[in-house]
Amino acid sequence: MFELLLKNQLSAPKKVKFKNEILARVQGQKSGTSNDEIKFYKTELLPYFIKLSQHNPVFSVTEQLRLLVGVWTPIWSTISFHESLPKRIQEQSFQIFQHDGYCASVARYIMGKEPYLSHTFHSKLPAYDFMVIQKYGVQNGKWYLQNIDRFQAFKNREIPLNLESVYTWFTDVLNTKVKLNASKLALSKALELENIDINYTNYLKQTSLAPSQVFQHLYIDNDWRLVKTQTDASHLPSYTISVKRQ
Repeated sequence: MFELLLKNQLSAPKKVKFKNEILARVQGQKSGTSNDEIKFYKTELLPYFIKLSQHNPVFSVTEQLRLLVGVWTPIWSTISFHESLPKRIQEQSFQIFQHDGYCASVARYIMGKEPYLSHTFHSKLPAYDFMVIQKYGVQNGKWYLQNIDRFQAFKNREIPLNLESVYTWFTDVLNTKVKLNASKLALSKALELENIDINYTNYLKQTSLAPSQVFQHLYIDNDWRLVKTQTDASHLPSYTISVKRQ
């Protein structure tokens, strides 16, 4: 079956159907550990990724830059950072790429969703919002990403994290902290995560700091991205599927 999949050519209508089939597979997959996602990639998705990369409509990194600007949501990934904290809400996860070269990954996490806790108790617990700000661009025909800083906020979980509130937070932090203090910012400073399990805290500190030496769009069009990243040669590459929101 995989051999036939790789041999068949993809017309434009077939490409849409092909991407939808991938989405159906990943959305039907129960979220698990990074090892579970890697196994799922190897056994289910690898031939699809190979085929899709062979039909990437935009190979030029400079042209990809134009398509990247906007708001995306990661719907599946083998990057451990995406699940570094429990209970990430996918529909309240955002990747924002601006024309000025700044980008942000923002996600909401709901803490304390243990079944033995009452709904009333759950509703009183805050949501945890986490944002990583980076600079991105093209150098020598390749993508580069530079980590800038990380930010956190505890919010009312009854009020969803939407695109408007994300933009407000991102813009405020960018103008009042990042751009004004660009020469002073250092990601080596301690990240204090209050009221968060220490195991998640230590892991998140490591994963949110790790820069990508490889950032490659295996496939990108107006509304769909398949991205390969790798922190260094000693680590396995990671893969992320993102869909355009705006």
